[in-house]
Amino acid sequence: MDLNEETIEDTFNINTVLETLFSSLKSFAAEKRIELIYEMDSTIPRRLRGDSDTLLLVLSKVLTFVFQKSDRSEIVLSLSSVEDFLYEEFISFRIQNTNIEKEKLLSFLKIHMNTEIELLGGHIVDDLENISDLHLSIPFKNFELGFRRHYRLPDKNIVGKKILLLCSNDKIAQSLKTMFRYFHYDVHIGMDEFKKHGNDLALYDILIVSEKMVTEKTIETIDKVQGRAPLKYVQLRDPDDLDDAIKTDSENFVKPITQEKIFDLIISLYDTQASTGKSDTTLMENA
Repeated sequence: MDLNEETIEDTFNINTVLETLFSSLKSFAAEKRIELIYEMDSTIPRRLRGDSDTLLLVLSKVLTFVFQKSDRSEIVLSLSSVEDFLYEEFISFRIQNTNIEKEKLLSFLKIHMNTEIELLGGHIVDDLENISDLHLSIPFKNFELGFRRHYRLPDKNIVGKKILLLCSNDKIAQSLKTMFRYFHYDVHIGMDEFKKHGNDLALYDILIVSEKMVTEKTIETIDKVQGRAPLKYVQLRDPDDLDDAIKTDSENFVKPITQEKIFDLIISLYDTQASTGKSDTTLMENA
């Protein structure tokens, strides 16, 4: 579907929209004790053309409604599209398993969101099987026409690394694994998989650990391994946990996690020319 002539069209970074969304809802999510998680399919271009302000408004209203009505402690917003996003394609914005009655979901979207959805040229997807999913399909244009690699690492030597991911939230872990897969990274999740693949940290290029799981013993173990192997150590942190966190020589990988943040993390770990000048620690704060 083509965007009509009255539609506002600008160039925007989809990752920036998601970070702005996360920041605007952070206090409400904390109040409701909800973890907002993003899943981004590798088919989504980084830079798009379309009405980003209305998109942000739609996603904000939708998530606010879900936060109010759902009993879930984890809300996953997933973005996906066609395999080859060449010019203009529909992007799927889906919140799975809201545990909200289908009639309430459709009533909210049709009564309170219909104008904005029509302005974007999108439509509501009525999923007959996953009845508590909230699913919108909205068309956007690819800013870089003809490009299939939307995040291009500067050196082939930093593609295909091996990662051990120790995360306190399984949905976040699976989201990270999906986004690292874009760069052909082999991600092992959890201690069971670690033991199954040799029980040796030196076998990995990168170790990512949730800040809630870090202890002094963890740091001591990592220091010993780094003495004999080029292991990169990264802490996955909540935005407000930095002041109280154990000080380490690790990267500070701050939620929300997007595809662009995965890209930036790899660059900060391996590309010295792209570093910000901090030799040991780079803080990637959410926008």
